[in-house]
Parts: sequence; structure tokens; C-alpha cells
Amino acid sequence: MQRTAFFISDGTGITAETLGQSLLAQFGDITFRKVTRPYVDTLDKARAMVQQINAAAVQDGARPIIFDTIVNRDIRAILDQSNGFMIDIFSTFLSP
Repeated sequence: MQRTAFFISDGTGITAETLGQSLLAQFGDITFRKVTRPYVDTLDKARAMVQQINAAAVQDGARPIIFDTIVNRDIRAILDQSNGFMIDIFSTFLSP
């Protein structure tokens, strides 16, 4: 089975990619196509990402996994409209 994993950030993407890769390593029976998208820092870039995520969902026949470190709530709201399964790394650790 192949599934796409996106690492999306409004910065360099290093944090999203590093933590996401370590989580994906737990699933050795799944082949992940890994896509890193740094500097998604505008609403237009977020809308373009939604198109890429939705295209991957159709291609794979499964929801892509999205690891993100987006701080801007408006940008995150747009990404939430995609067909991907979002894992917000920052809120997981910073909200508590």
C-alpha cells in the first residue's frame, strides 16, 4: 500500500519533517511518498496545497497524512478543508 505524507510549514519545514518521519517509521508495512512543502505562509499557497493534497488522495485512494507546523490560524483553516488527515504538531505540544 502506498500513501502520501505531507510535511507542511510556514517556515523551513525541518520540524514537521523530522517529527513526521519519526512517526511514519513505526509503519514499516506502508510505503510513504513524502512531500515537504516549506514556506506555506500565504492564503494562496495554502489553497494550492489543498489542490495538491486532494490530488494525492485521488491518486492513492487514501487520505494523505499531513504533518504541519503552521502558526497562522487562517492558513490552517484552509488546509483543514483538504481531504488529508492533519496532525498539528505545534498545538499538540504548545496548547497544554
